[in-house]
Amino acid sequence: MALSVSGLGVADWQEIVDALLVAADHTEDAETAAHRQGLALRIGQALETLPPPRRTVGEVSPR
Repeated sequence: MALSVSGLGVADWQEIVDALLVAADHTEDAETAAHRQGLALRIGQALETLPPPRRTVGEVSPR
C-alpha cells in the first residue's frame, strides 16, 4: 500500500519515527511497543529509498 502525504518533509517523517520509538520505549504493553517499533522501522526504510535532496541554485555543498 502506498501513502502520499503533502506538506511534510523528510525531517518531519524522521521526527515521527523518533516519536514512535520513544513511545514504544514508554509503554508497558509489549504488543503496542512492537507495533510502534514496526511502524517506525517501515517508515524509516521507506525514507531510505527516497532520492537525496536536490541542491538549490547558489547552495554551497558541505565540506
